[in-house]
Amino acid sequence: MELSKREKTIKYFLFCLVIAAFSLLQNVGGLWFEIGGARCFFLIPVCVILGLDEDEKISALLGLFAGLLWDTVSAQHMGYNAVFLMVLCYITSALVTFIFRDTFWIEFAITGIMSLLYVLIYWLFFVLRKGVDGSAMSFLSFYFPCFLYTTVMMPVLYLILTPLKRKLNKEPKEQ
Repeated sequence: MELSKREKTIKYFLFCLVIAAFSLLQNVGGLWFEIGGARCFFLIPVCVILGLDEDEKISALLGLFAGLLWDTVSAQHMGYNAVFLMVLCYITSALVTFIFRDTFWIEFAITGIMSLLYVLIYWLFFVLRKGVDGSAMSFLSFYFPCFLYTTVMMPVLYLILTPLKRKLNKEPKEQ
């Protein structure tokens, strides 16, 4: 069903509120628990879940917004999160638009791939390249567990966000 301009405005405003709420959960210490020092990067699965059924431009803008919120609390790598999330949200939205169908398993796989790419690229450019002592150990003790934590949390976020997304898109309930 085609949404009116007012309905689209409300939908994208609520998407931005959801992204901002999960940005707070991710970036403010003590709001969400850490498991063995590993943190959940909520913004990656939230962007995947909210952006996949959208137009590529909208998905990229949602990724850009989430990345900018993430970058506001980052001291070392200004712009990395914004560019990373924007580009990957655009690519994944295009893949789902033209090649794949949006299903739980596609969203789960994309979340896993994006999380792994995020931690690998971040670790390579901002930890390993700077020659930090114990960088290999930091990947095994922090970055890889963060990837696993983020990927495992995706089904929970899917259960929370998919009904909201369907309601805002005015999709009929599945039977």
